[in-house]
Amino acid sequence: MPSRYEETIYNMLSDEPVAPSEVAKKLEVNYQTAKNAPMHLAVTRKDVHYKNSGRIYIFWKAGGR
Repeated sequence: MPSRYEETIYNMLSDEPVAPSEVAKKLEVNYQTAKNAPMHLAVTRKDVHYKNSGRIYIFWKAGGR
């Protein structure tokens, strides 16, 4: 089931790569929610990618738009 934050997060990814902490701050949600919603986008949409840099995940949208 899609999260209610997915469309907002998807639009955030069009600007630049983001970390879950930035998502959590903007949407005023906890870190776990801010990590799970973009991860779901990365799994369900082909243009959303992520990279694990140590313990931090970075999410971005291919093409930037």
